[in-house]
Amino acid sequence: MGESLDQFDAAIAAAFASDHIFLILNLEAMPIIDSSGIGVIVNALQQSKKLGGDTKLVRPSPFATKVFKMVHILNLFSVFEGEAEAIEACGG
Repeated sequence: MGESLDQFDAAIAAAFASDHIFLILNLEAMPIIDSSGIGVIVNALQQSKKLGGDTKLVRPSPFATKVFKMVHILNLFSVFEGEAEAIEACGG
């Protein structure tokens, strides 16, 4: 996934650098995910929790949902059908 993964990781780092402690990751357009992508998302969750925030998932693809279940991490995230719901769950 190379460059795409680097861009995704950089965007997450930029959000934290801008004092955002809640992340909402819309995964609808991400049809596949590999272990590196999972690592970035789990790291984002850990960082946001450490800062007192959270990371929410919006519309993960069926493949991503299956993989997250398979590696037993889906239950770590709140999953939403829309971004507005995820924002509301963050208190916004």
